[in-house]
Amino acid sequence: MKKSLLALAVVAVAASANAATVYDKDGTSLGINGRIQSVFYSGNHNNAGENDSTIKNSGRFGLEGRTQVADWVSGFAYTQWDVASGHNGDNGWKTRDQYVGADFGEFGKVFAGRWVDATYYAENVTDHYEDAAGTSQGKFNGARRSGQFKYVYDNFGLHAELGAQTAQDNANIANFSVLDRDASSVALDSGFNGALGYTFDDVLGAPLTFRAGYAYLKGQTGNDLVKTNDDGEDEFRAGSEFKNFKHATGAIAWGNLDSGLYLAGLYEYAKLNGFNDEVNSTDRYDITQKGVELAVGYAWDNGMSLLAGYEVASYEITGNYEKGDSESSKITVRRVPVFFNYKLNSNFNVWTECGFNAGSDDELNFEGDKLAVAKKVDKFVWSVGARYTF
Repeated sequence: MKKSLLALAVVAVAASANAATVYDKDGTSLGINGRIQSVFYSGNHNNAGENDSTIKNSGRFGLEGRTQVADWVSGFAYTQWDVASGHNGDNGWKTRDQYVGADFGEFGKVFAGRWVDATYYAENVTDHYEDAAGTSQGKFNGARRSGQFKYVYDNFGLHAELGAQTAQDNANIANFSVLDRDASSVALDSGFNGALGYTFDDVLGAPLTFRAGYAYLKGQTGNDLVKTNDDGEDEFRAGSEFKNFKHATGAIAWGNLDSGLYLAGLYEYAKLNGFNDEVNSTDRYDITQKGVELAVGYAWDNGMSLLAGYEVASYEITGNYEKGDSESSKITVRRVPVFFNYKLNSNFNVWTECGFNAGSDDELNFEGDKLAVAKKVDKFVWSVGARYTF
């Protein structure tokens, strides 16, 4: 999950700083970037069945292009794929980010394509771990969705984003695995999102930033959702049904994780209304998540850095059924992640990471069943990894 402090709006610029330029002539450039890594996971990560430790390797590859089309505008494009090792059946290439856009300089940029929405602008202040964190924001920052458009302004310390979501089948909006509910394949009708933030360059010798984001998504219903064959039987579903999804984020951060002391805090609220993942069922679920993540880190000049945090998130699920009954249940997750990274040079780093249970509920009582939470929630986990970045 580790990402830059920069917002998604400047991903193209950030990637360019690390990418290898393979062509640059007459205002047109092409670059490549990516990474290859191997990570050893303890058994409680469940990356190789129950209680089995394993080494898992993966890769990432990206292409970026830019061309000057006029004195006042440049065109750019970016695409990146995750490359799985085939471990546990996770084969093939999967699209991560993919977009095309126009850069109007100090007047901002426009994007069209696939990425995380504007709420991640606030989330990324605490998103600097690998696998042992993300109790709150980790449920949403992986929800890259296609069919988006946005405008971004980033100048004079002010950052603003305004985005729109078009209809998509089998889209990803959230992962409520703690509740045994997965909204990673839903039918989207439309939506909008936005973010606003301001960074003071020097407050007690370091930058101070305030950030906030909001997203609203509307789900598809009726004939847009379920298709039937000539016999009147359901044969295709565009994705799980839902009424709407609301997501709000707010964050504050001081310092720079690349040098010296770093402090950050995130508050997050999300609610999925009218969720139904079964064809021909009128049962509906409302899922509410609230969470806080705190992080404190320090980076030394020799490339070593240490980051630790405290995360607490509550999840509440309410079921409304065909027979008119309703049921509600709540669970709270509390975790302490610790991450140590050693950046040997600009291309190679090694790390170790662990996560501690800090008093999480160990089961959820819902619909007459006691559902045990994942081991990553209430057990100790650790990993050690190495990564080459180009």
